[in-house]
Amino acid sequence: MPVQLICPNLRCRKILSVPDEVRGKLVKCQFCQTSFRVPDARKPAATGAATAGASK
Repeated sequence: MPVQLICPNLRCRKILSVPDEVRGKLVKCQFCQTSFRVPDARKPAATGAATAGASK
C-alpha cells in the first residue's frame, strides 16, 4: 500500500505517494527535487516503553 507524505521543503509542501518498499530510504520530491528519507513503519514497542518509563 503506498505511503502518503508531505514534502519537507517549506516552499513545496506537495503531497507525495511513494511505494511501501522505500520506507527508510532516500527519495527525491518529483516537484522540487528535495531529497529526504521516508520514515520507517511505526514500532509500537518503542512508544509503549517510553510511556511506561514516564509513569513511574
